[in-house]
Amino acid sequence: MAAQRYQQQHLLKNPVSLFFLFVLFSFIGSVVPVYAQEWQSPDSDTSLAHFPVKFVDDLPHLFITENIAPFAVGTAATAFDWAVLDQQNSLAASLNNWNYHSLYDFGNFYGEGWVEGLGAVGSWSIGAFTDNLRLQEFGRDASEALIESTILVTGLKYTVGRERPDGSNNQSFPSGHTIAAFCFAPVVQKYWGWGAGTAAYALGTVTMLARVAGYHHYLSDTIAGATLGIIIGNSVVYTPKDVTVGVGPGQMELKLAFN
Repeated sequence: MAAQRYQQQHLLKNPVSLFFLFVLFSFIGSVVPVYAQEWQSPDSDTSLAHFPVKFVDDLPHLFITENIAPFAVGTAATAFDWAVLDQQNSLAASLNNWNYHSLYDFGNFYGEGWVEGLGAVGSWSIGAFTDNLRLQEFGRDASEALIESTILVTGLKYTVGRERPDGSNNQSFPSGHTIAAFCFAPVVQKYWGWGAGTAAYALGTVTMLARVAGYHHYLSDTIAGATLGIIIGNSVVYTPKDVTVGVGPGQMELKLAFN
């Protein structure tokens, strides 16, 4: 019954969900001018021809040290939930008892992927039209994170073949909505600062809860999606660290770049 109720509701007919969407874009619009000078991508080539090159070059960045902690914590949490908590799936019932259905509707909408995709491609296009390099770089990197997430999550869904809680198909693991929401968050944070980044992570969390509440996924599916999304987002905006070593009495400097 709960799954049917979620499938029948449509976000665009829900004024509360539209209000959340308005607040989101209003908030991001308010913080962009404040954080606009915090970070610039080391790769300033935002052309479509260069995009595949950057995509391939960024793949080794999946294994950077910044991703060790989220991978370890996310993997442990996913394994624990799968083995211990998912069989009862009591979280879904608890979430439904909270009666935050409008918020869950918004979470489902936000994690659709095309929402982030529209923001990414729109930013890239508007940046090119207005000659705003920073906006172009953000749109390019967000697009890269979404494409990489889509490829990875599609492969894992068909490889793992886990049945959804509602029994609709065998594509439960990992959550595609959650990976789309969370791969966007590190890119938002890197370009626009922790104000916007915190909002993006919060929206990703709402998407996680919505997918569990609607019996579309187990908790472990969404934790795995969030983990992979964060790792991919981090890899796309990773900046190699330069270390300068002095040689002699201030006469020579050796700069080393670590990927």
